[in-house]
Amino acid sequence: MNSQDQQNSDRIVRNIDYLQVLKNRWKEVFLVFLLVLVISVVVTFLMPPAYQTRCQFQIKLPKPVMEIGQGGDVVATSNVTANYIPMQYSVLTSTEVLKIVSKKLNLAAEWGMTDEKAASNLAGMIKVAPVRATDLVDVIVSGPDPKLVQNIAKTVPEAYKQDREMRENRLVETAIKSLKDVLREQEDTVNEKMMALKKLIAESSYLPTTWRNGENRNTLTAGMEEEDFRNAKSQAMAFEKDEKELASYVQELQRLPDDKLLDYVISSDLLNAESVGAKALRETYAEFSEKLKEKENLKAQNIGPKHPKMLALVETERILSDKLNKELIGLRSSLKSKLEMVSASRKHWEETVALKEKALQDHVLKVPMYEQASRDYDAALDQLKDLSSRYTDEIARLRVPRDAVEMYDLPEYPAVAYKPSITINLAVGASVGLLLGIGLALFLEFMDTSVKTMEDVERALQVPVLGIIPKNVPILHSSDVLGPDAEAYRILRTNIEFNKKGLEEISLTFVSGSAGEGKTTTLCNLAYICAQGGYATLMIDADLRRSKLHRYYELDNEVGLTSYLLEDYPLEEVIFQTPIENLYVMPAGPTPFDPSGTLNSRKFSELLQEVKQRFDMVLVDSPPILGVSDSAVIVSEVDMTLMVVQPRKLPLKALLRQKQVIESVGGNLAGVVMNNVDITSDHQYQYYTTYYSYYSADGGSSGGNVDASSMKKAERSGKAKELAANQSHDSEDLY
Repeated sequence: MNSQDQQNSDRIVRNIDYLQVLKNRWKEVFLVFLLVLVISVVVTFLMPPAYQTRCQFQIKLPKPVMEIGQGGDVVATSNVTANYIPMQYSVLTSTEVLKIVSKKLNLAAEWGMTDEKAASNLAGMIKVAPVRATDLVDVIVSGPDPKLVQNIAKTVPEAYKQDREMRENRLVETAIKSLKDVLREQEDTVNEKMMALKKLIAESSYLPTTWRNGENRNTLTAGMEEEDFRNAKSQAMAFEKDEKELASYVQELQRLPDDKLLDYVISSDLLNAESVGAKALRETYAEFSEKLKEKENLKAQNIGPKHPKMLALVETERILSDKLNKELIGLRSSLKSKLEMVSASRKHWEETVALKEKALQDHVLKVPMYEQASRDYDAALDQLKDLSSRYTDEIARLRVPRDAVEMYDLPEYPAVAYKPSITINLAVGASVGLLLGIGLALFLEFMDTSVKTMEDVERALQVPVLGIIPKNVPILHSSDVLGPDAEAYRILRTNIEFNKKGLEEISLTFVSGSAGEGKTTTLCNLAYICAQGGYATLMIDADLRRSKLHRYYELDNEVGLTSYLLEDYPLEEVIFQTPIENLYVMPAGPTPFDPSGTLNSRKFSELLQEVKQRFDMVLVDSPPILGVSDSAVIVSEVDMTLMVVQPRKLPLKALLRQKQVIESVGGNLAGVVMNNVDITSDHQYQYYTTYYSYYSADGGSSGGNVDASSMKKAERSGKAKELAANQSHDSEDLY
């Protein structure tokens, strides 16, 4: 078996145990159930009648109101949220609404209390139930007066409507006041914009005659101020360019030596510049270049350097070269002077540009300021007109009445009370009673420390259970000996035989912790079964305080055990034969002054030894072992002791105490007999009492066979034959 199967098995066992507890304590469960059910019936008929009615209506959403939004705009807003309608369900039973109901119906005066207290009472009578998947709501009113219940259900939606109108009117008035404040603020803004515009017109010396074309703004110019600024800017830029060009020439001319100046001037195109000395330099350079060509021509004609023409031409070339050098130096000086003049002019025009630019800015700034002021004024004026129009429309809209609710079902007059409901009250009472009964049964079972099962006894006492006697078994010699009740004692007899330590163990006694556990009945029935099985069986009534054995067999108690022990009666005179074959009884006899002392004597020990020689079984009845000391004396004298235990009667400690007493006097606790067991409800014992179903199916034939077998065994017993012979010759029934 795997772990899952084991868990399922354990769970089933636990459930069976719970059911077993309920079976064992069904009386407690039934009593609690019956008590609670009776209380429910009494309470039901004592409860005053209550009437109930309902009305159904729809709660409308409020209309939005005008409020001030961001930037001062007037926008339509609403205080409605996703939880608005559910919140109104709570408002229906709020103190303010119920106070209105109280005033409308004059409940405070009728009930003799304040409106607040009346509202509190009404809250306990009214229940609000939203209709699922709809916007409808049911107002359910309960109370002892049907007419009042109807009036309250009719008044609640009216009171809610009145309360909501008051709350919404406060919001409307607040919204109107806010709109008035915004309107006044806008009027002030328009006045401010208009005054600013007039001030600009008064302060400006030049403004365009036309600045607006419908709603599109034209581009405005700055006139002469802008032209002057542009001219000055152009001059400054021209001088700046010249200055840079001259500065580069002057810088290069200053750096080069004199013999290199001509080459630079030719390469930089300074010869073509319109500057001081540039024209003379060009002419001298042209003449110098012409002389060089002539010189080359003479050389080409093979005219030597000593030729008068060549000499004249070389002299002229020298003179022109000196002249060129002087003119180049003069050009450098003139360019430097010109650079200083151009720099001064540039600075002058730059200052002029700055002045012109400031003048232009001052002029141009006035026009946008005017335009902006004009636009601001127009916008403010337009907004004022819009606010004024919307204010008028909003006042008219807010003054229109609004419906807070729409009725669907009006409350009806409740002619029949809905409470108390006998069916519901009894069902609840029965359920509660059953649950309380089950709980009490489980609690009592938990608190119960008595032994309940055979396993509990064997585990605690460490001795075997030799027999399980069902509940309500009668005295067998006056009932059906072939039935299943007798079979329980046959099993007990067999188990006793197998648990003997030797054949000499003949005497035994039954003990119990308290009276009423059935030890005397068990002893009688076991003796009867032993006698039926052929055993010569003697029953000794050693319960000297409350003797009962003689009653079972309709014998006198004038002579018995005490007569033998105290008055020296012969043994034959105190033993009587019963109508059952092989079964003999020694009654207790007269009650002595000291029962314990009477039994705790040498003669009682000798008696037991004597009867053990004459009988196959000697069964000694004794009083409760925990009550008196008589049982301890008997236990110490007999061969075996059997403890009779009734389930669910004595606590475990009492059983342990019995065992301790038996062992302390040297007794031999051979086993336990479970008596008065309810095998129909305790499933633990059903496995050990299957002979009931066997007898039911077999008609009781098995019992007869067992007895026949036992009788054959008894016939072979010499003691039985001897007792039978004595019985036939003794007319006084000594045995």
